[in-house]
Amino acid sequence: MLRLKKDIEEGLVDEELIELLKALNENEMLFTTSSCAGRITLGCSDDFLNNKVAANNVIVSHSPVSVDLVLNALKGMECKWSWLKASHPLLDIAVKDLDLALDLVGFAQRAGFKYSGIQRSRCCYRVIVRGSDNLQAPLTGNEDPKTVAKLVGTANRFLINGKLKLTKFVSILESEGVIDGLDELLLEDLFDSP
Repeated sequence: MLRLKKDIEEGLVDEELIELLKALNENEMLFTTSSCAGRITLGCSDDFLNNKVAANNVIVSHSPVSVDLVLNALKGMECKWSWLKASHPLLDIAVKDLDLALDLVGFAQRAGFKYSGIQRSRCCYRVIVRGSDNLQAPLTGNEDPKTVAKLVGTANRFLINGKLKLTKFVSILESEGVIDGLDELLLEDLFDSP
């Protein structure tokens, strides 16, 4: 919990996940190690597409983005590689008990995070909650606005779908008694201001 508090103070935690992460970390059988609320990014790099270190993220949003925002950003970009990416939510939870870890994977899969699983580590079992909702589309900067609109619409749908799954996962965690004391997580809590 101390690391989480420090990470929150340093702005390293997606704001819309703070209450969920606090609730998870209050359970003595588990703690979180990393998380992402899901996001849309417009990236730009002179290096290859997947080099995150060399990338400049022109847009990073945990909420749906507008077509105009993306089109305007594309106009000002000068780089070899650019792309629009929508990423699913991700939770990495360290669990001290195998049965609870198996339960968490089952809860995550029931919520729609079908790529969730367990890895063994020195201290515990790592439950990785993740879905399959991802989109990464290369862009030239010369795309027709209709093409950009289709990509943005698809990215927004992927983002919203991931957040709906996250809301369902929270509901299951509460009903199964894994977390408590968490006020109802409303869908709008999962979206920051654009």
